[in-house]
Amino acid sequence: MSLRSRLFLGIGATVIVSLVVTVTAGALLTRRSLEDSAVRALARQVELIAAGRQDAPEPSADAALGRFLATDQQRLAILTPVQAALLLPEAGAERIRSGLPASGSVEVRGERFLYAARSTGTEAIVLLRPADRQAADWWPFVVGLALAGIVGAALAAVVAWLLSRAVARPIARVSNASAELGAGSSPAPLPVEGPPEVARLAGSFNDLSSELQRSQDAERAFLLSVSHELKTPLTSIRGHAEGVRDGVLEPSGAGAVIEREARRLERLVGDLLDLARLRRRSFSVAAAPLDLGELAEAACERHEPAARSLGLDLGVIAEADALAVGDPDRVLQAVSNLVENALRSTPSGGSVRILAGPGRLDVVDDGPGISETDLAHAFERFYLYDRSSEGPRVGTGLGLAIVRELVEAMDGRVDVRSEVGIGSRFSIALPVPEPRATAATRYLGSGSSL
Repeated sequence: MSLRSRLFLGIGATVIVSLVVTVTAGALLTRRSLEDSAVRALARQVELIAAGRQDAPEPSADAALGRFLATDQQRLAILTPVQAALLLPEAGAERIRSGLPASGSVEVRGERFLYAARSTGTEAIVLLRPADRQAADWWPFVVGLALAGIVGAALAAVVAWLLSRAVARPIARVSNASAELGAGSSPAPLPVEGPPEVARLAGSFNDLSSELQRSQDAERAFLLSVSHELKTPLTSIRGHAEGVRDGVLEPSGAGAVIEREARRLERLVGDLLDLARLRRRSFSVAAAPLDLGELAEAACERHEPAARSLGLDLGVIAEADALAVGDPDRVLQAVSNLVENALRSTPSGGSVRILAGPGRLDVVDDGPGISETDLAHAFERFYLYDRSSEGPRVGTGLGLAIVRELVEAMDGRVDVRSEVGIGSRFSIALPVPEPRATAATRYLGSGSSL
């Protein structure tokens, strides 16, 4: 049975029982009230009769048995006080013997009568009225109460239906939305209305749905980020392996790069296992002194096969004391993303440079550049990816967003400057262990320096 049906039956039954009790009590009280009114009327009549009998002569001997008058409605008996005491119930008889008026009900030969009696000294006047004659008086009231009860029951049924519908409908909406949420879809926000408890239920469900949606979005973005970062070391390993196979690269140098990339890949997989155990959705970041020049060279070695296949010149310009504080693997991961992004956007024959200085890494390319309107959104997920309307789109649209997340996790910041038709400069600024001024630089790679 549905909640609406249960509420309807419960409310309706409660109201109907209340109406039945009310109508029954009303009928009984009405009957008693009418009987009391009839008794008072009899008492007034007895008073009038007694007043008229004050000057009556003494009853004769032939009237020793009393005198009786009867109509369809009433019985009048003029008796001696002793006879009246025998006719009336004990309480009434005691009052008559005491000379006080009496009234109430009495049974005579199995028939119930309402009575009023009064003693005039030598006589007792008793006025009787059959109790069943009162039915004609109070039955219309009973019929009226019954009709009112029927109308009230009908109204109660309507009100019960409306109330059950008002309470059950918001709960049914929450139930249906929960089923949609469990099926994997995203239900529309529920209206927060109705009684306070129901409104709080709808509001709590909306909060839960929003939080779940944010959690799913974060998990989806994290998985995309992970897939993006797993691809970079795999690409480097494949490129150096192909270089060794084709005889382009020395096995020893390529083996060192493959080993380094395999270690970085191993750390990514370890992060995934840690995240699965701890139910987190972020990478761990360490803080240690590092040489940005060495990391720039490592990024150059990682992407050199890809740059050569694209016909691009990739090189490094590093100052002698390019120190910073951060996580070496995460910094390499961030600069690799910038280099990969630059290689994809630079046309064949162009150049990409990695500049390393104290607390700073820059990736400069002579690609098509980024418009001033898009610069403010360059590090947003999928923004530049979705804006790439010319030519095939490559990558996943997450590289620059990952760079910002990694750098900010190391208390650094990222920036970009670009001019359309000239090129772009992406910069990573990191904390430095201590300021040092150096003028000497070293250059690795082919092509002219910047």
